[in-house]
Amino acid sequence: MRVKFIHNMLGVVAAFWCAAGVQAGCGDCANRSACATACGGTTSDSGTRTVTRSQHVTETRMVPHTTYTRETRTQMNSVTRRVAKIEAREQTYTVHVPHQKTRTETYKINVCVPYTEDVTYKVQVPVTTEVEETYQVCVPYTEEVEQTYTVCVPKTEEVTETYTVSVPYTEKRTYKVMVPYTEQVEKICDVQVPVNKTREVEYAVCVPYTEQVEQIYSVCIPETTMTTLTYKVCVPYTEMVTQTYAVHIPVQETVARTYMVNVPYTEEVEQTYSVMVPYTEEVEQTYEVQVPYTEEVEQTYTVQVPVQETITAERTVTKSVPVTTMRTVTKDMGRYECQPVQVACGGCNRGCRNGCNDACGGTKTVYKRVHVSNLVTEEVPCTTYERQTTKVPYTCTVTRCKSETRTRKVPVTRCRTETRTRKVNVTKCRTEQRTRTLKVQKCRSEEQTRDCVVTTYRTEERTREVPVCRTRLEERTREVPVTTMRRENSTRTVAVCKTRLENRTRMVNYCEMVVEQRKYMINVCKLREEERTCDVTKCSVEERTRTVPVTRMVKETRTRMVPVTKNRMETRTRMVPMTTCKTEERTRTVKRTKMETEQRTREIKYTESVPEERTRTCKVTVYENVTQEVPVEYTVCVPATTMKEVQVRVCKPVTMEVSCGCCK
Repeated sequence: MRVKFIHNMLGVVAAFWCAAGVQAGCGDCANRSACATACGGTTSDSGTRTVTRSQHVTETRMVPHTTYTRETRTQMNSVTRRVAKIEAREQTYTVHVPHQKTRTETYKINVCVPYTEDVTYKVQVPVTTEVEETYQVCVPYTEEVEQTYTVCVPKTEEVTETYTVSVPYTEKRTYKVMVPYTEQVEKICDVQVPVNKTREVEYAVCVPYTEQVEQIYSVCIPETTMTTLTYKVCVPYTEMVTQTYAVHIPVQETVARTYMVNVPYTEEVEQTYSVMVPYTEEVEQTYEVQVPYTEEVEQTYTVQVPVQETITAERTVTKSVPVTTMRTVTKDMGRYECQPVQVACGGCNRGCRNGCNDACGGTKTVYKRVHVSNLVTEEVPCTTYERQTTKVPYTCTVTRCKSETRTRKVPVTRCRTETRTRKVNVTKCRTEQRTRTLKVQKCRSEEQTRDCVVTTYRTEERTREVPVCRTRLEERTREVPVTTMRRENSTRTVAVCKTRLENRTRMVNYCEMVVEQRKYMINVCKLREEERTCDVTKCSVEERTRTVPVTRMVKETRTRMVPVTKNRMETRTRMVPMTTCKTEERTRTVKRTKMETEQRTREIKYTESVPEERTRTCKVTVYENVTQEVPVEYTVCVPATTMKEVQVRVCKPVTMEVSCGCCK
């Protein structure tokens, strides 16, 4: 494609060049006689001349074309192989021979040295003193108090009442009745018969004991601060509202009525009541006191006593031993060869008339030096040193500590509980029965008749303006004192009563139920149907009116004097025994032990390794190189040149007659 484009461009350039030459020749002539000589062509009498112009023509040319054919060839290559054989060789090696030696070693040991020391200690000695104690007593006293009470006084009014009366009448009705009758049936049942037995039961008992415990308690200290509080207030306001209401207009009638009247009368009644009369009684009270005492207790303690022992141990000795191993090594036994390579020729200068260079597209054979690799693997002996570890026994003296258990007397402060008694004044109350006479108001019913003006009402609806009180919410603020509590922790010693569980046994009677079968007779109630006739009384409803006296109770508030028992607190004093502890400082002699360092010597046996050179005969594998000729097949590309027809575009000169337009 590229060659074709170059040919086209060269043809266009040649055409322009020829045209320029024609016009230049034609313009030099000034008349017809001069035109024949100046135009470069033959001129006829008719005004034409012969002109040579370039024209592109496609030609078929024979071009050499090279093709490659693969051929398999054989060549002889020299191959070297390693042949192994075993030889006996003498080898010198070094051995570390152990030698037992002795050296004197100085060491230090800690020896226990006992000594005595006076120790000061503190003892709490109890001291009992009589302390005056203030206590409060609640003393009862009686006081007359005015009491307000409410009494219901009866008031009677005559009211007309409409009532419904059921008027009875009798009818005959037939009905069926299920009449019961009894039959006796025998039944077997299981009865649980109780059998009393005894068993031993283990139970746990909580035995109380008192323990002094330090208790942390919190005290709340109040702190008051002023806080602004927002609150809502319901503010009342009055509003006029139109209200529809019903009015009862009275209509009066005179009616004779019988009514019951409760006639009051007063009656004296004797009443029995109980009074709690206080009295003081001296009671003997028992209390427990913890009395401290000192007791010497035998205490067991452990002491570490040093003891020397001779022990046999093992020491680890490391030696270096040579070890020969075979290692695989790969070598490159290759060589350089000259191989033919096909290379493009790079074009040819054909020396055309039109001066164009045309690429022929051919190749040429060039010989190149190429390295042919030949990898050969062989085994080479390699000597390495391995570390061998052996255990060697040796004897040494070791100081160890042996535990010994010893006893000593230690003073221990304990407390024993003593029960003591004291006289305490106790205020008690005893009940006394007393009587009093009370006036009781009672009523008895009497029937009376009177003419009553009965007022009946008819209802009328009317409207009126009513003031209605309503409220609206308003938000206001105020200063309010707020009390917050701040906690502070304090400690106190409290006697806490605790319990410990003790297991005990006791004999317990229990009842076990044994199943027995028994027979008994049962009355079974059954039913049979019977038809009977009866008189049924029915009622018809009639509406009637009557005047009824209605008694209403009106409440009245009255007052009376009532005896009330109250209590007042009185402060009294008494002497109470109080036990305090006084601290005393005492001394005692204590046996103690201290460790002192002593310097001692001992003989230690140790092993020292001495290197020795020795010889030994060992078998070694030796490799010999053997060269052989081995045929190797390889593939070669063989060039074959043939002639090929190619279409080529060529610029050629063409002679043609043209009319001369420059002279007439």
